[in-house]
Amino acid sequence: MHKIFAKPLFLGKKVIFLTDCHSTNDEMSSMVKKEDFSEGLIIYTDHQKSGKGQRGNVWFDEAGKNVLMSVLIKPTYLAISDQHLLNIVIGLSIIRCLTKHVEEKRIKLKWPNDVLIDNKKICGILVENSIQGNKLDNSIIGIGFNLNQKAFNLPSATSLVIETGLEFERDEFIEKLLIDLEYFLLKLKNGQKSLLLQLYHEKLYLKGEVSTYRDKEGEFSGVILGIDNTGKLIVSKEGNFHNYDIKEISFLS
Repeated sequence: MHKIFAKPLFLGKKVIFLTDCHSTNDEMSSMVKKEDFSEGLIIYTDHQKSGKGQRGNVWFDEAGKNVLMSVLIKPTYLAISDQHLLNIVIGLSIIRCLTKHVEEKRIKLKWPNDVLIDNKKICGILVENSIQGNKLDNSIIGIGFNLNQKAFNLPSATSLVIETGLEFERDEFIEKLLIDLEYFLLKLKNGQKSLLLQLYHEKLYLKGEVSTYRDKEGEFSGVILGIDNTGKLIVSKEGNFHNYDIKEISFLS
């Protein structure tokens, strides 16, 4: 166990810290199968050996430098068809947190769940939902945020210390992030779906711009128009609209 986060309303009132683990999402998944934990449970770690990202990618981190955590929520109020809104809520929460330190115009959300600063990835998100009957039961929100790491093996990655020149106290940063996450979760719970979708589309990376992609038919130039009501990416390709699910399209530029 670890200290709780006092300032959020309902997130972080039970916190488990692990020096290292394979994946905080995996750890939490294993725990909630054995015990009925209350909403708001946090698991975080200094280092993930097999941190998971979208498309089955591995999230690499420098031990003790980043925010590597999972949050348990219980969005039983949300229709299964709207579960993609959880991804939107988390992305908007990351942006709200980042704008305290970085100009908002530099921040974008890259579909499906990366947060970028000046086209470089600072945060990855992975939501894993479980369904009970015809409704959502538990949702495990995985967040990998590059906080104080100063070097990466990929030129497409960045961190808050790189962008600001300042190092951050990790627990304080997590607490502020949880407050921002609560802010948008409460909007979701209160049925403000249209507002959340509007805010998401305003921050969607490459929306309205011609760029290069690859799908099962090969490379093409297209324009992102937004997402549909199931969270699929809508892209204009050769004058026609195509809706892509995760793994059905790749960004090439």
